Amino acid sequence: MASRQIVLCADDYGLSPGISRGIRELLATARLSATSCMTIYPEFAADGPKLRPYLDSADIGLHFTLTDTDRSLAAVAAGTFLRPPKLADIIREVERQAELFEEIVGAPPAYIDGHQHIHLFPVIRDAVVEVAKKLGAYVRVTTESLDLALARRPAAAEAAWLSLMSRTLARLAQRNGVPTNNGFRGPRNFREKTEYRDLFCAMIAGVGDGCIVMCHPGHSDAMLAERDNVLQARDEELRYFASDDFPRDLANANLTLGRLRFTA
Repeated sequence: MASRQIVLCADDYGLSPGISRGIRELLATARLSATSCMTIYPEFAADGPKLRPYLDSADIGLHFTLTDTDRSLAAVAAGTFLRPPKLADIIREVERQAELFEEIVGAPPAYIDGHQHIHLFPVIRDAVVEVAKKLGAYVRVTTESLDLALARRPAAAEAAWLSLMSRTLARLAQRNGVPTNNGFRGPRNFREKTEYRDLFCAMIAGVGDGCIVMCHPGHSDAMLAERDNVLQARDEELRYFASDDFPRDLANANLTLGRLRFTA
């Protein structure tokens, strides 16, 4: 039986030097096949060029960011739903971050998604699709079947919400001829008591070809603690993906890692 291929994508490259270093360690050993980059922090100027050796072996994408320590996800969400920003303004910001990405990494982003999934929100999703179309990039959707299998995976409520929110984005991308992934796994609430290995195996159960599996590995450091409240979970994910258990678990699930491929 032929193996199925998934994209294992580490989010938040550029959030802190420790996160970026951990992701590069996994890329260097082919334990990841994609990473999403945040260009808004000054450290990306130094850490971004270090991704160039992986441009031919992994999908390196833009993690479009509007939230930070001064602007919460709730504020961004409320703004898009209650007082929508001008589309032209959001397009300019996506383009600005994409241009900075290309300048530093040396190539345009292979795909665009959103930090904290902001690319699912009104206006932002339109801007992301428009810029992705110009760049020839794909857009990460978070669509999954709303069935009993989803209920058995970690963070089922969060995954269902992401799937529902993603449907408009998926239709928008299809109308504009922008490619997307086939399925999305990996949501977690970071309050789980279960070991990450068990969470991951539950996440990938029954996964199909072309699915993106999101993860958040990295070395937690002092700068991360200033910018984010997810710390130890990132170290745990990094240890698992670097371990011998990870490739065994993939093989047992009849899975391999790869980039997202599209045919004309």
